[in-house]
Amino acid sequence: MSGNNFRDKTMYVLSIGVMLAILIAIVGDYAVAAVETQTTGEAVEVSSDVMTLVQTALGGVIGILGGYFGAKGSKKDED
Repeated sequence: MSGNNFRDKTMYVLSIGVMLAILIAIVGDYAVAAVETQTTGEAVEVSSDVMTLVQTALGGVIGILGGYFGAKGSKKDED
């Protein structure tokens, strides 16, 4: 039972870590765009590459968590 609890905590920690990395990437990209806009006086858009990365990473995290906890739930139903 403690092995499952450890796995659950590991999944949560990894998920939170990825979410924090995504948040840092978004905030950093907006900060860079804001500084460049103030420096040059021209509007600088947020990088589309960062938004693509965020979408991909978010989809991956949701898929991994959904698969893990879905399999865990179906295993409990069988027992």
